[in-house]
Amino acid sequence: MFQLTSADTLRIVQVTDTHLFADPGGKLLGVPTCESMQAVLNQLHDFNFPSDAILVTGDLSQDGSEQSYRLLHEALSPFNQPVFWLPGNHDKPRNLARVGRECDHLHKVIRSEHWQIIMLDSQVEGAVFGRLDEDELAFLDKTLADAPDHHTLICMHHHPIPMNSDWMDNIGLKNRHEFMQILSRHDNARGVIWGHVHQSCDGFVNGIRLMATPSTCIQFEPQTSDFSLDTAAPGFRWLELHPNGRIDTGIERLHHVSYEVDRTQTGY
Repeated sequence: MFQLTSADTLRIVQVTDTHLFADPGGKLLGVPTCESMQAVLNQLHDFNFPSDAILVTGDLSQDGSEQSYRLLHEALSPFNQPVFWLPGNHDKPRNLARVGRECDHLHKVIRSEHWQIIMLDSQVEGAVFGRLDEDELAFLDKTLADAPDHHTLICMHHHPIPMNSDWMDNIGLKNRHEFMQILSRHDNARGVIWGHVHQSCDGFVNGIRLMATPSTCIQFEPQTSDFSLDTAAPGFRWLELHPNGRIDTGIERLHHVSYEVDRTQTGY
């Protein structure tokens, strides 16, 4: 467990789906992912949001190389604050774990005075869809039960609710019902954030706030039957977690930088 020291309100930034390559010039569907990530991080710096930690919620790498994880670590080092990683379907667990452990990015529970953040692994190695295995579900249940006085934000890569997009919902969290059932048993579950879907959403289910966040590179067109790229800009999410359990949050997208995506492709 990692203990954060913060003021009463815990401020968090979520960065997701960076899809980096060993080669900093590597491109995904026409977008140079390291360059676009750096543009997002530059805007985060200019946004002047005094965050207590940065969460990177999966698909850190596109090629799974050890060097791609080192590039991510180096890009976030100037922020001089704790950074926490979890894996997505494109990540290679061994390389992510090697760099993540070395750089202290792999804590599964982060706590402050009023909040805890639970980092869940929904990766099924070799598959695009996600699943929380029995140990991960038991860990979630126990961590919520062990800290009933801590409001809780749960983080993972795959989406636990339908996004009203046929192709995308086939590659979401396969055991979403078991996940949501656990949350329903604990009054301290306040919010869930994820990546994977390369778009934003924000709503409530049974009083729990559910939020998806744009990628730092390509974006997917919402509510489509088949794979389709969007023209929306890359971005990040900021969150303010208040002592009374309230969550304030928003999306910031690139304002003055744009990238041409290869819209002829049918997958990534």
